[in-house]
Amino acid sequence: MCDIDTEHKPVLDTRLERKRVPGKCIKCKTAKPNVTIRGCLYCKPCFVSASIVKFRGALKKSNGRVDAQRRQQNGALEPQRLMVALSGGPSSTAMLHLVADYQQSVTQKSGDFVQPPYADIVVGHVDESALFDVPEGAVRNIANGRTFHEASLEDIFSVSDDRDVLLKIVRASMASEEQQSGGGFSAQIIKNSDKHTPPRERLRQLFSALDSDSSRESLLDAIRTFLLVRLARALQCTVLLLGESATRIATRVVSLTSCGRGFSLPFEIASESTWFDGVTLIRPMRDFIAKEIAFFNRWTGYTSVVVPTFTTGAPVHASIDRLSETFVVGLDRDFASTVSTVCRTVQKLEPQAEALSACPCIVCGMPAEPDAQDWRSRLTVGQAASSTLPSSGFDISSHLCYSCQNILHFSESADSGGLVLPGFCVERIRDHSVSRPSASSNAEQHEALRRQVEQFFLNSDDEDDDEVDNCE
Repeated sequence: MCDIDTEHKPVLDTRLERKRVPGKCIKCKTAKPNVTIRGCLYCKPCFVSASIVKFRGALKKSNGRVDAQRRQQNGALEPQRLMVALSGGPSSTAMLHLVADYQQSVTQKSGDFVQPPYADIVVGHVDESALFDVPEGAVRNIANGRTFHEASLEDIFSVSDDRDVLLKIVRASMASEEQQSGGGFSAQIIKNSDKHTPPRERLRQLFSALDSDSSRESLLDAIRTFLLVRLARALQCTVLLLGESATRIATRVVSLTSCGRGFSLPFEIASESTWFDGVTLIRPMRDFIAKEIAFFNRWTGYTSVVVPTFTTGAPVHASIDRLSETFVVGLDRDFASTVSTVCRTVQKLEPQAEALSACPCIVCGMPAEPDAQDWRSRLTVGQAASSTLPSSGFDISSHLCYSCQNILHFSESADSGGLVLPGFCVERIRDHSVSRPSASSNAEQHEALRRQVEQFFLNSDDEDDDEVDNCE
């Protein structure tokens, strides 16, 4: 009996150690707690260390899945070049410091040489000063001397770096639904003859033409993603870290579904997304709620900046995203596991086979559902307009997702003579038609599509003429 009691005693002690001590930190069980997260009490040191462990665990898990895919495709693996998307907000600021500390901690291990997780870490930022009042140099200071690269929103209207395919700015024109044959939406693009408007002014005209803050926020998010992916490709970074927290992901689930983006939802909130060729998007902050990030930055001394949006200081009903955020945060305040439950649930979503092979929407870059026009015609009621579609234009209706159709349809382009879109819209059509391996019948369709969009690109002769004109 004595042997049996002795044998079971350590088990009982272990169970006692796992129990919570009332009024004490759940980790060390001795210190007075400083914060409550999801009903659990933490002291300051235990909370900071637990946050670091949680981040590294999430990043290692994502890296493992990405490396498994790379191993199947390429065999041997080399450390990848990483770009951290830094907006200057609390989440991206914490992410930058956490991933930098992780890289440094691995390389500083004693003993034999340890290969770092990443070949190099650079910081990528999208300058939004063309639309918002952003303190100059504030985000660069957060990078704290790390390699910093910046792209501006107005760059989408600048001439392409590829000297063989300089893009013409295109203009989208809307048609009334009564002028369409069986569809609920129609839009065409034609060459834009205005070459003198500065890119920053053209950008402001684009957003001012949209009818709501919801549309502006959706378009801004699409442009920001495009610029970050393009910057990562230019810097030869194969991994792009996005600082979306669990609170932000839960908010986006509600807002994206409300905007009709359920078809592309698995790509837009996935822990790892390989939708964009050559760049893998990873969201390592997906397990942190906004409250955790705020306390982590406060107790570690990491400063962030206020990132303004179209609805900063606006009422709750200013946009769908703003309303969704208020709903999710309020629900999580009353039911502590709301955000984590939503995030765990949506991570189980798998994209449809149809979505994997769908052509990208020319505006947001996400998969465009093939039957979006028919679906929209059954759900919406249009009002006839006096404008007509130009006969020389190129129809882009089938190259838009449902959400982006709404953005263009409710813009003021019909009244103002057209909505100026960035050149990457045509570039996406061309790239899709060129890169798709297909059977003979589909190959003919892709070739015909490629010939249609060729009119929106400058050849070498046209480029030389434009350079001469600019010199004159």
